[in-house]
Amino acid sequence: MPAPGVYLFYGDDNAAMRTEVNAMQSKLGDAATADLNTTRIELAPSLDALRSAAFAAPFLSASRLVVVNGASKGFAAAEARAQFVKLLEDLPATTLLVLLEPPLEDKKKQNWLLKWAEAAGPSAQVRAFDLPQGPQMAAWIQERTKALKGELQPRAAAALADLVGSDKDAAEHEIEKLLAFTGYQRPIEAADVAAVSLPIGEQGDFFALIDALSSGHGARAMEMLQDLLPEREAILLFFSLVGHFRLLLQCREMVGAGKNDKHIASHFHMHPYRAEKLAAQSRRFSLDALERIYHRLLVLDEQIKTGEMEADLAMETFVASLNAQAA
Repeated sequence: MPAPGVYLFYGDDNAAMRTEVNAMQSKLGDAATADLNTTRIELAPSLDALRSAAFAAPFLSASRLVVVNGASKGFAAAEARAQFVKLLEDLPATTLLVLLEPPLEDKKKQNWLLKWAEAAGPSAQVRAFDLPQGPQMAAWIQERTKALKGELQPRAAAALADLVGSDKDAAEHEIEKLLAFTGYQRPIEAADVAAVSLPIGEQGDFFALIDALSSGHGARAMEMLQDLLPEREAILLFFSLVGHFRLLLQCREMVGAGKNDKHIASHFHMHPYRAEKLAAQSRRFSLDALERIYHRLLVLDEQIKTGEMEADLAMETFVASLNAQAA
């Protein structure tokens, strides 16, 4: 079977796509030769520029590598699409053409480039590069720790995955810090993650904050909020806070219906460790209390969107009011 000439890579794991493209480039020869035989074309690609790169003969190598970002959008118009497809079908055997596309998700059936690639048979290869989620991210963290000559316990991997979400770069940075902290002398434990790693995940920022509020430590909660505000854009921080309480409300409803942590993890497609933490935190509130809190957040959300209140002030107001309720 002939090797593919066209490679369609799509998804949100840009780091994995870069790694794969770099691996393909490394097979073109030494670094200088590989660089000479590689062309990268970014957004809004020109058909003439693409044709010139794709049909050029390789120099001191068996193949050329051409990497195009955003072709499905750049050649969306009917005439441009027809010319692009003809170029793909006439591609020289010496050219490896890599097409990088964003996540397709629900658009898979409608994406014309994906449909073409899937119908092209052995001349095209399609690969999805999706960021790992939940248990997959925890497994990736363990694998990456092993590659860095360290060891990390499963609960520590789950705790770190909970903090960083699907951010591989952030995870690797934290792994390196944790390995330095343990001196590569023992496996990294969940307690090490709690002691060393910053709460930088999509929801991880708020576990300690909400713990402080639900325990009646309002001054500590406000202090933690003040530490968080300079680190992230206030409006994004507020949206994450809303998302955290939305999950708490949904978890509390499931807990009230007799669902255990395993059911919650399965329902939300999250790691069991994170489900355990969310469920435990949701039990500190009554369902009515969480409904009132969430309604308050929606009111603040509307005030932010209409310009009545800044996002940082909205969060400070929310923490103060929640602390008053707890008191």
